[in-house]
Amino acid sequence: MNAYWFTPITHYEPLVLGAERLRLADDDALAALRTWAGARHPRLLPMFKASLLLSDDEDFCGLDDAEFVLSAEGAIVFDGKPFHLSHCAEAFLDRLLTRPEVLELLAAANDWPKEHEELVQLWRQWVEAGFDLVLFREDGMG
Repeated sequence: MNAYWFTPITHYEPLVLGAERLRLADDDALAALRTWAGARHPRLLPMFKASLLLSDDEDFCGLDDAEFVLSAEGAIVFDGKPFHLSHCAEAFLDRLLTRPEVLELLAAANDWPKEHEELVQLWRQWVEAGFDLVLFREDGMG
């Protein structure tokens, strides 16, 4: 089973995934939220495989034996000690919508799936606080 993490990016250079990340159930409600966001803009709620975040070689993305899990306590820092961000992840992050674009899209819609109303409000709060947001997928997590 996959795990999905609603994750604020609280800092760049080095990249920091905020400690406030939330694990979401892989269910119909998450699918409805992703469909809703995708209908507004294909990159409104971007998703990236967590296993591709790390690299120890500039030609490859992902590490098979990395001791990296999003369920770890606290913020996760990609400063090369111990985690080095892959070039695939860097390219993905370069394509994120700007925070004003995200806020405009969220403000223009009030028809999000009702079971995720609190999540959308948190999303808006994080973006207003200056954070970007990514949905990370961890494959095979129970």
